Amino acid sequence: MTGKHLAALSGAAVVAAAAFWLYRSKSVAAAVDATELLTVGRVDYPLIVSASGILEAARSRSIGPPRIANENRFKLARMVEEGKAVAEGDFLLEFDSSDISRRLRDETGNLQKVQEEYQKKRSDFDIQVRDLKLQLEEAKADLGKLDNKLSGLGELVGLYAASDVAETRIRRDAARRKVDLLEKKLGHVTEGGRLDLEISRSNENHYKVHMDRLLDAMDALTVTAPVAGVVICKRDWNNEPRQVGSYIYVLDSVLEIPDLSSIRAKVMVDEVDAGRVRVGQDAKVTVDAVQGKVFEGKVIQLGAILKQAAYDRPQKVAEALVELRAPDKAIRPGMSARAQIQVGRYPGAIVIPMTSIRERDGRSFVQIRKASRGDWEWREVQLETNDGVVAVVSAGLEVNERVRAKPKE
Repeated sequence: MTGKHLAALSGAAVVAAAAFWLYRSKSVAAAVDATELLTVGRVDYPLIVSASGILEAARSRSIGPPRIANENRFKLARMVEEGKAVAEGDFLLEFDSSDISRRLRDETGNLQKVQEEYQKKRSDFDIQVRDLKLQLEEAKADLGKLDNKLSGLGELVGLYAASDVAETRIRRDAARRKVDLLEKKLGHVTEGGRLDLEISRSNENHYKVHMDRLLDAMDALTVTAPVAGVVICKRDWNNEPRQVGSYIYVLDSVLEIPDLSSIRAKVMVDEVDAGRVRVGQDAKVTVDAVQGKVFEGKVIQLGAILKQAAYDRPQKVAEALVELRAPDKAIRPGMSARAQIQVGRYPGAIVIPMTSIRERDGRSFVQIRKASRGDWEWREVQLETNDGVVAVVSAGLEVNERVRAKPKE
C-alpha cells in the first residue's frame, strides 16, 4: 500500500458499525459460497465516524438547596433514591435544620424579652398618665375653688377685704400655673410614652419578622419535586453522587429531573475525525444498558473548540450532540452511549473482507480465481479505506470477479 493510501486510511473515520450496516443490507457486495469464493459486486458503502459519550436531557430541572438569606452551606440529611419516579410535590431532599432551629430559639427568647419589656412599659406608662390626670383634675378643682372665692371677695370692701383678695389672687394664679404645667407634663409624658411603646412594638415586630423568615427557612429545608419525572443524581467534581451527610453549597445541584422526551447523546469525536462531522448528519446510537436496540438520530451541534479528552489522556476531542428521533422510556441521562455518525458514503463501491487481503511491503494483494485455467492468480489492489473488517477497493478488481476469501500461499 502506498503512503498516500496509508494517509487516507488514517484520516478516514470508519468503524465496525459499517460492517453491521453492510452485511445486513440486501445489496451485499460479496457473498461467500461453499468453496470460499467471494463474488465481487458493488454497494453504496457508508463512511462512519464512531464516538462515545453519555446520554443527557436537553431539558431538565436541577434540584439543589433552597435560597435562604445568609445561608451558603447546607448539610444533606435525607434524600430520595436515584431512579425513583416522583410526582409533583413528592419528597426529594431534606437538609439539616439544627442551626436554624438554634437561631429560632434565640429569636423566640428575644421576642419574649421585648414583649415583657413592652408590657412593663405599658403598665408604667398607664400608671404615670393616670397619676398625672388625677393631679391635673385636682389642680383644676383647686383653681375653680379659688376663682369662685375670688369672685365672692370682689363684693367686700375694706382693708381686710383688699388683703384677702390679693392673697386669693396670688393663690389663684399659682393654681393656674400648676394646671398649665400639669397639662404640658401630661402632654409630654403621653407623647414620650407613645413613642417609647412604638419603639418597643417595632422591636417586637422585628423579631416576629425574623422568626417568620426562620420558620419559612425551616419549611424550605425540605425540598419537593417541582415537576413529575424520574430522579437522577448529579455528580460532583469527582464524578460521585452526593451522599447523606455531605455539605452542599447554595449553587450546587444535587438531583435532576430530566424531560425524558428530550434525551440526546453527548459524544466526544476524535480530533482526526472532527473535521468530517457536520450538523445534520445522520447517526445511529447504541446504549450499553439497552442491548439489541439502535436509536436513529442526527447531529444537532458540534463544538468549535477541541479539548483534552481527560486529565490523563492527552488526546484531543470535539464535543458533538446527537438528537434522538424516538427516545425510549428505558434510557436515562448518564447512561453510556456510542454514536456511529455517517459522514459520507462511497456509492457503487467494491467492498471485500480484510481477511481476503494480504499485505506485502506496504502493498495489498488478493487471490483471483481463473476459471479458464482452474488456478489462482495474485493481483495487487488499491484500497480507498477500511474499517478493520472490510475494505473499499478503488482499483484492481472488477464486478463479478471471484476472490478467495482466505488467500493461501
